[in-house]
Amino acid sequence: MIAAASQKPALWRLVAGVVTAVALLFAWLFGTAVALSFAEGVSVSRALRAVFDGDPSSPAGALKFLLIVSGLGFSTILAARLWQGRSAGSLIGPGARTLRHFAAAALITFGLAGLSMLVPSPVGAELERNMEVAVWLGWLPFTVFAVVAQSGAEEVFFRGYLQSQIAARFRNPMIWLLLPALLFGAAHYSSALPSKVALAYFAFAALFGLLAGDLTARTGSIGAAWGFHFANNMIAVAFIAVDGTITGLGLFRSSVGIDALADLSPWLLADLGALILVWWLIRRVLD
Repeated sequence: MIAAASQKPALWRLVAGVVTAVALLFAWLFGTAVALSFAEGVSVSRALRAVFDGDPSSPAGALKFLLIVSGLGFSTILAARLWQGRSAGSLIGPGARTLRHFAAAALITFGLAGLSMLVPSPVGAELERNMEVAVWLGWLPFTVFAVVAQSGAEEVFFRGYLQSQIAARFRNPMIWLLLPALLFGAAHYSSALPSKVALAYFAFAALFGLLAGDLTARTGSIGAAWGFHFANNMIAVAFIAVDGTITGLGLFRSSVGIDALADLSPWLLADLGALILVWWLIRRVLD
């Protein structure tokens, strides 16, 4: 991956690639809105609201959000081809290895999550049914597809593209590993949340980005990081949704909203410990 990135490692090309990837994503969304306006005979502004607006507590709104993010993967592949002459494979890694590592990382993450369900939840953090099982099963194939696409798009952009391009320019892992992780955390920062919660969310995402970056560097593909990311998101989106996040596709919902997560220090510490443990297990299995 770094060898491909080293062909055109100039930082200005990376900046141009990032700007292009984001611009192409918004161009695709705008094009979708224009097509929708013609198909339904509504104004472009109304069609744009239909594309961007969505209630994440409804199944359709949750899917829309995930699929919008997934467009970043395609725009990144086009931008990398334009500015660095890189193939999609150089952003992902060898196909067989990527799939094998994706499956292993996802299974390890799901397995540990299943075991953690045996541990009693903190006081006040109870689960309640969010959807009927039959309805949830009907949405599940679409949920899996959307989360695979969304997590894969983020891994292609942050690990496959950003990390390898920065590594081609700087040898110090404190730069090429830490910078994409901080940017990944910043992408998950929300000013709509209380500052304490938003910072905790940023820190958690940045730590995940650091661990995912390490897996990518050690395995030579985004497969392990992608499987790790996919399984984590499936747990949060499809199995146990937290109020204040994407809840429309969850079978269960936590009675504690995201605003209160920063106050549940034992729960947060347990989540952080589990995240690091899963990373360590994946590392041990795939080394």
